[in-house]
Amino acid sequence: MRINREEPDGEKISSKSKKAAKYTDILDEHDVVMWASIFKDLINIRITLIDLNEEILYTTQNSDKVIGYSFEDFQLLTIFGYIHPDDRKLVKENYSKFRPDGYSVPIVYRIFKPSGEMRWIRGISQKYIEIETKKYIGYLLVEFDITEELMPIKALSEDRDFETMINAIKTPVLFMKNNQIYWSSQNWQKFFEYKHNEVKNQSLEILFKNQNEYAKFLLACNRDLKSKGELFYQGILKTKSNVDLSVSIHGNAIDRNNLSKGILLVFRQFVPENSESTVNAVDFFKSIMNNSESLIMSVVNQKITWINNAVEKILQYPIETITGEDISLLFQTKDAAKELISEMNKIYITRKNYVGEITCIRKDRMPLPFRVQISPISFEEKAGFILVLDPVSDLRQLVNSLREEKGELEFYSDLLFHDVLNLCQDALSQIDLSLLKAESNLTDSIIKQRKGRIGILRIGELIANMDKFFKIKRKGYDYTPYDINIALEKAKEALLDKFELRKITINHNIKTKKYFTLGNDLLKDAFFNILDNAVMFDRNDEVVIEINIATSDDFDGYWRIEFRDQGLGIGEEMKKFLFDRYARSKGTIHGSGFGLTLVKAIIESFNGYISVKDRDEKDQTKGSIIIIDIPKLITDDTS
Repeated sequence: MRINREEPDGEKISSKSKKAAKYTDILDEHDVVMWASIFKDLINIRITLIDLNEEILYTTQNSDKVIGYSFEDFQLLTIFGYIHPDDRKLVKENYSKFRPDGYSVPIVYRIFKPSGEMRWIRGISQKYIEIETKKYIGYLLVEFDITEELMPIKALSEDRDFETMINAIKTPVLFMKNNQIYWSSQNWQKFFEYKHNEVKNQSLEILFKNQNEYAKFLLACNRDLKSKGELFYQGILKTKSNVDLSVSIHGNAIDRNNLSKGILLVFRQFVPENSESTVNAVDFFKSIMNNSESLIMSVVNQKITWINNAVEKILQYPIETITGEDISLLFQTKDAAKELISEMNKIYITRKNYVGEITCIRKDRMPLPFRVQISPISFEEKAGFILVLDPVSDLRQLVNSLREEKGELEFYSDLLFHDVLNLCQDALSQIDLSLLKAESNLTDSIIKQRKGRIGILRIGELIANMDKFFKIKRKGYDYTPYDINIALEKAKEALLDKFELRKITINHNIKTKKYFTLGNDLLKDAFFNILDNAVMFDRNDEVVIEINIATSDDFDGYWRIEFRDQGLGIGEEMKKFLFDRYARSKGTIHGSGFGLTLVKAIIESFNGYISVKDRDEKDQTKGSIIIIDIPKLITDDTS
């Protein structure tokens, strides 16, 4: 199982992603999104938020289906890089000009998908004003794929292919003709709990609490549809099981002068402002989520407390048998379940939402891949989580797999043909020099031999570290109670043996008290690589490293371990990707840098965090502090 956290992660999240989080929650307050969101889940319609610097802050998840590029792809692609070169000037000019009503002139242009396929797009933009500050942020772009023209709405009542398109919309949709139900979408039937043959040719009155409410709706239809061509109505409707729902209805008439030709109605549930309703909030949530096509479940204390209909349908676990079960029931291995649980614990501490990919198993043990969103919640003073799972398409699985394999191949290639080759060449050079000095200067020859030995040791360390790194990625290690003090002592012993000719002093505040975490001997490797890095970049005659262990100030229930060195310091830009496995293996600074990459992988495998800061806030050249936060484990040996 692989979890892709939004932040922080092995992959850097750009400023675009951070900006996006600020705006996505308030997008629905803009009318262009309100009407376009009715259709945004169709394959051929995309909504995008673009700022004044022509950067994408947000785009709907179906972006890769519409234009062939996802939000992540635009980290490397220019904003209009997918548009035909002959049409880009037209697009840029029109989308930055707005009429008095806040919209641009609709235009038609060509795009190229990554496969080289050309598609025709009809687009329109709306000026985007931030609600709170009234500041002009950029514009919202709505794009429709019109390569295969959609059926005109007048053919709605005759053309059955239209049903396929409408059923793709998650929002309940109904077509009314002569004030009778002519056709309803599958999601409308789920929403109101009716089968189509139960409501066909019936009046919409069956949804209203009484005739007066139905009469108000009909009056609104006649008034608004005839004057504006569209309807906005809010009221209390009831399902077949007599559950009251606050619903808004958006209607469009085929012919405003003759409403009997047909009216398209789109239904949305909402929470009334200043509502005095006694509807339980949890029941209200469940009533909405039960109609979702996404798999949704709530988890408290690692136990599944509720699932929606989609979980029961796709994973084939009846609600009465899965409720109360440990969430590990849904995973093929204990390690996969542990990883998700550890992610959930991090989420609750940081109070941030996370997105990733997991593989769950159906009741018949068939593995199914999902894109998962995890959000922390608190209910009745209990810590819990909401998990939303969406099936991953076969194509997306293949793309993700190929991208990961490509990255690993590039990484292996870089290490083998750059770092290992350089280390071998350095070691050979020292040995050759020692042979030349053997007769004339024996002392110098011995020094060269020892340097060559260190070089050979580094080659062995690099290869061993690579093996450990990929074994961590494959979840190949077990975790047991482990004493931090033991790991530190082993790391010190290995370091002093390696640098026997250098004067090294390591001071720490560890006493007889045991400092336990859930880990393994990899913690020794993490400490060794940090100490090794500190020695390598310290030009002083005596290397002095201070280590401090205390309770973390930032994470409840965590140890904080600080390694303070007096080396050359780390520049601000380098701090941003100090633990990035690609950064220094490409020659940014001396050394492969893979040791710190391994450190990060090890610490994160323990559900911990790693960071770096200057030892002296006013002068970054006076050394650095590597900070590790890892979970505490209370044992009988802990005093």
